[in-house]
Amino acid sequence: MIESCVVSSRHGSPAHAFIKSGVPIYLCPSCGCIMADLKQFVHAQYEAGSYYTMSFAGRREIEAQWGFRWRYILHRLERYSERPRILDVGAGNGYFVYLARCEFGLHADGIEISKSETAYAREMFGIDFIGSELQGVQEHYDVVGSFNVLEHVTDPALLLAQMSEKVRPGGYLVLTTPSPACIHRRVLGLQRWGMVCPPHHINLFPRPALEEILSSAGFTVLEYATLSTYINFVRRIDTRRLLLRRAAFRLLKAARLGADHFVVCRKSGSAQPSARRIAAPATSA
Repeated sequence: MIESCVVSSRHGSPAHAFIKSGVPIYLCPSCGCIMADLKQFVHAQYEAGSYYTMSFAGRREIEAQWGFRWRYILHRLERYSERPRILDVGAGNGYFVYLARCEFGLHADGIEISKSETAYAREMFGIDFIGSELQGVQEHYDVVGSFNVLEHVTDPALLLAQMSEKVRPGGYLVLTTPSPACIHRRVLGLQRWGMVCPPHHINLFPRPALEEILSSAGFTVLEYATLSTYINFVRRIDTRRLLLRRAAFRLLKAARLGADHFVVCRKSGSAQPSARRIAAPATSA
């Protein structure tokens, strides 16, 4: 039984909603946070060779899945810092770090708890992550990124606090995590929504809950949007320039019905660096 909300213990007692994959799912009556009552974190799932970040045979398939997404995020970061030093927390197969280094010319590091994903990144992209735990990172970064990681951890407030320690004064946190306001959740309903999938996803945050937990961790949200960058059904019939994918992306973003929250935050109490406003090139999302 979950006795308190992961966003704040001051919220009312979470209410049992339903059972998914044999795991009780609870909802916070105050912020709407969706919580799976897991007894322990299941690390083994991230070591399986069939895990989705490692299920691609080559770079072309990885580019088709993630290239659009990572370039969009990297271009957005250009609005805040000209040449940021970036730490990717939960770097997965390493493609974000690879693009940041090799295509954008940035200093980018990654950490990853999965030994299998770490080996995959080294073999596929020649990327060596700097470790598996935030506590072992000695540097401070202009930008700390965490892309679809927050929903996987049992203590998201602790993860945010640890990431805050690695953001230099005046620096930024950028993250994505599934949005319960997305079109899939609205059409399917909460119980059938694919993102409610314990033990893979543990905590899911409506926008007010996400902004509250970020504020409690000492971050001020500067930019909020939603992202739908995979859009697999469109990719099968799209043009080489991804015209259909871009159109669907922009439509869902404008309606705030995208699959994921996308937020850029500044560490509260830090002096704000002058934002560098750059028009995105025609190739960006």
